Amino acid sequence: MAIRELLLDEYGYNEPIVTMNIRQQNFGVKPDSLRRNINRLVEKKEMVRFCEGVYYFPKWNDMLQQNTQISERIVIERKYIQDKTERYGYFSGLALANELQLTTQVPAMLEIVTENNASKRRTVTLKNTELTLKKPRAPITFENYKVLQVFDLLTDKVSYSEVPREIMIGRLQSYLEDVTLSEAEIIEIIAKYPSKTSKELIETGLYHALIRGQRDI
Repeated sequence: MAIRELLLDEYGYNEPIVTMNIRQQNFGVKPDSLRRNINRLVEKKEMVRFCEGVYYFPKWNDMLQQNTQISERIVIERKYIQDKTERYGYFSGLALANELQLTTQVPAMLEIVTENNASKRRTVTLKNTELTLKKPRAPITFENYKVLQVFDLLTDKVSYSEVPREIMIGRLQSYLEDVTLSEAEIIEIIAKYPSKTSKELIETGLYHALIRGQRDI
């Protein structure tokens, strides 16, 4: 099967293909050969280069009579947050606080904690969006990312929260309701954070809420 068909079968149309993520997959060719094949498909206009290291198969829109374009948001998510099978990042900082309705502020720069980042902290620009990338304190999974997000907020003392502390705690508890980690797994994550985080977890009641939630499962 040709590389085009292999990639289409794996990703489909209008789905970001991040080259640094597909090198681990087995398409029957070496990374250099895969890049050459992708470049040929771009030259033939069968694929589109969104930005460095990100490509996609465009889907034709009959109504608009043109190829549809993918959004920066989905590219950011695929490159730094998650794909269809793996979670390797999450939004943090002001972006998360806004999502949890702790603030009405809209971040000028998105903060992302991701495993797809070699530096402890760096700033990059993807098209028109500035991103601050940070390394995680613990390996990220679909099961634990919410815990890591909340622990990060507590470590930062949620300095951007605009709601009363009681409301903030309630919203954080609601956000963690579907967490299914065991008590041992939660304690293992806590050990990765400074003591002030443990103090905040106890004072806010979030630690006991997490543990109680696991005992109720």
